[in-house]
Amino acid sequence: MKTNKLKICLALFLLPAFVLTGCDKNSASSSTTTTNDSTSSSFQEHDYTKDLHLTLDYKNHSFFTDGVGQVTLKTAIDGDTAHFEPLITTGYDTTVGTTIKGRFYGIDTPESTGKIEEWGKGASNYTKAQLKAADENGTIVVSAPITSYQAPEFDSTGTRYLSCVWINETVKDADYSTLTLLNLAIVQNGWSYVKALDKMPTYQDTFLAAEAQAKTEKLNLFSGGTDPLFNYGDYEDTSLLDIKKAVIKELSDSTYENPYDNAKIRVLGTVAGYSNHVLYIQNFYSADKYEGVEKIVQNPYTHEWGEYAGLNIFTGATEISSTFTKIGSYLQLCGTCTDSDTFGFQMSGCSFIRYSTDENDVQVLIKAADNTEEFQLYTFNYAKADLKNTVFESLYCSVNITDTVHVKSVYQNTAGDETTIYLSDAPFNIYVPFMYKGDPNNSNHYYSADDFKNNVNGFTITGVYVPHKTTSGNLVYQIIPSGSTGLVDLDKAEA
Repeated sequence: MKTNKLKICLALFLLPAFVLTGCDKNSASSSTTTTNDSTSSSFQEHDYTKDLHLTLDYKNHSFFTDGVGQVTLKTAIDGDTAHFEPLITTGYDTTVGTTIKGRFYGIDTPESTGKIEEWGKGASNYTKAQLKAADENGTIVVSAPITSYQAPEFDSTGTRYLSCVWINETVKDADYSTLTLLNLAIVQNGWSYVKALDKMPTYQDTFLAAEAQAKTEKLNLFSGGTDPLFNYGDYEDTSLLDIKKAVIKELSDSTYENPYDNAKIRVLGTVAGYSNHVLYIQNFYSADKYEGVEKIVQNPYTHEWGEYAGLNIFTGATEISSTFTKIGSYLQLCGTCTDSDTFGFQMSGCSFIRYSTDENDVQVLIKAADNTEEFQLYTFNYAKADLKNTVFESLYCSVNITDTVHVKSVYQNTAGDETTIYLSDAPFNIYVPFMYKGDPNNSNHYYSADDFKNNVNGFTITGVYVPHKTTSGNLVYQIIPSGSTGLVDLDKAEA
């Protein structure tokens, strides 16, 4: 089956984020102009962000003990979630680490990651623009919803902190009285409804007034109109190969606009790995059956020549059934592609419902045990020196390194459940987004950073090969183990 061409207008994607999110990208309190009709001439706009002020001085205080502290931006996730690194880490919870995973208090913006909702992308763009400006040129302070110094509380997940995010976009180390509340600015600009404010009842009238003003001005999700960044069309049948070619071009040319950004697509692929809420799929394309396919590799099962291609799918914050994650299963998935500075190119918004007959829900077309022909999982074998940055054939595909790799240095978060292993003899690193149990003789032993550093005989690695953009903007390549058996410590194996 030939792939249908996506009918997508790219004009919206060429607009800078601040055009889509506000009149003045440097003001957290600026209002947008997304309205259906003009408001009454007697209406007087009010900036409610000037009515609320942080009453606790953040300087020399730790967020973990006092509920307020200065931070830098680590990752802006979406419209109401961001991760921060505190300048003072005293008293942090060792079970979750020093990163403050902030869930913005009192608001609930439309979704733009696990699922895609109207106005979600615009809300995400707005929040990211304000945080980026404050992080680069000003001040960010995170406080718990409190009025006196005290330890913060987690939300219902037990890992995210309820957070009031205070910013000054132009002044470094700004006085606490000059900071504005980003949570409130998001409401005022029509990107969120007001959520429960029971912990801060004195905020309630101001938040509700800001929401009412956004409704009066018909801003964004209150406009009554359509979202210019939301794809209202049907899913288009798309090949992983076409997506791969676009991703490769984008990685090679920073000016290239990926035509699949914001596209609603239906794809087919074999599960190559699953970890940290990301599902990796790959597929084979025969040069005899598909147009534009190069004869790069021979399928070991059908002996046809062609190409492999892969994609990563964010499955949402909750775990999905093992029905969909079993390596080797052949799936049909419908979702929306997003091209994020934070996460790179990915697909999300898929519906993982067991036994569903809805063709738009994820379907297991061939169970792993039965997938023994054309779409059987193929693992690329490379010597460690051969997998260089120019090798795109195996992006998001299963990869096995045929010789051992050795550790140069290790970064591990304080909770010990995310580890990056930098290698001394290979042009990639190993990213382990789960607790790695390294000693087969001790079921309670999980690896610390020193365990990895002290390795002598090296590791063998089988996993998914992915590109990764660092916070500094550099592009690196990683192998993510396909599971705890994908990373083998030869010190332990020989013991």
